[in-house]
Amino acid sequence: MSSYAVTGASKGIGREFVRQLAADPTNTVLTIVRNPESPDISELASNHPNVHVIRGDVTDPKSILEAASAAAAVTGGTLDVLIHNSNAVDIASISSNPTQIPFDAEAVRRIFDPSLSTAIYGGLWTTNAFLPLIERGVQKKIVHISSAMADLDFINKSGISYAVAYAVAKAGMNVQIAKYAAELAPRGIKALALSPGWVDTWEGEKPSQVVEADNVMLKQFQVVEPDCKGQIQPEESVRKCLQVIERLDAKTTGLLLSHNGDQAKWL
Repeated sequence: MSSYAVTGASKGIGREFVRQLAADPTNTVLTIVRNPESPDISELASNHPNVHVIRGDVTDPKSILEAASAAAAVTGGTLDVLIHNSNAVDIASISSNPTQIPFDAEAVRRIFDPSLSTAIYGGLWTTNAFLPLIERGVQKKIVHISSAMADLDFINKSGISYAVAYAVAKAGMNVQIAKYAAELAPRGIKALALSPGWVDTWEGEKPSQVVEADNVMLKQFQVVEPDCKGQIQPEESVRKCLQVIERLDAKTTGLLLSHNGDQAKWL
């Protein structure tokens, strides 16, 4: 019997985490979402009595503290695993290289703030808000969903120079997790940055420009992993991520690992 809290749970990878965790009726699954009335998460909760939908915005310190308090009321003040999955990007600039970032302070903030607010600030506030629950849990695990796009070796080998703000924010997340691991190890708490792989979370038919961008990325990814055939589905990604989380221990705390549990096969 384990308890899990998942942020960014209303769609994509986060929703799949909730779906797979809820399949075990002995689990208690807390979904932290900005909109509890979101149809997809509401349907999951209605079909699984072990899913509890809690309003919480990771970019708002007061909101996430209230979410942690609501979670404590459900679990009796404990939590085994926190999965911080929330993510945001500035779509308009995602294809820009660093030399294309404008000499405009406000424009740069618009580019970087969505990613920094969810990955760095949100990761910090969410972890600190739920830490008292984790300390009283059994597994004592903190997991932040990161990306191989923040791995220096992967960047250098693939030659991917775009998605600057996203990659920078995830790199900061990785450092922040290592700092948490260093601080919390004496208390038996493990922290992990986890890359879910190259996951297809697009809902509905993809526009032609998105398909074209995917093909460009595929060619670059194949420079690093020649056997990569394309994106994997959320079901496969989350299933493998949960296996990595299950194995998280004192030897792997503080690391960035792939959904395969290593630092080599990222896709």
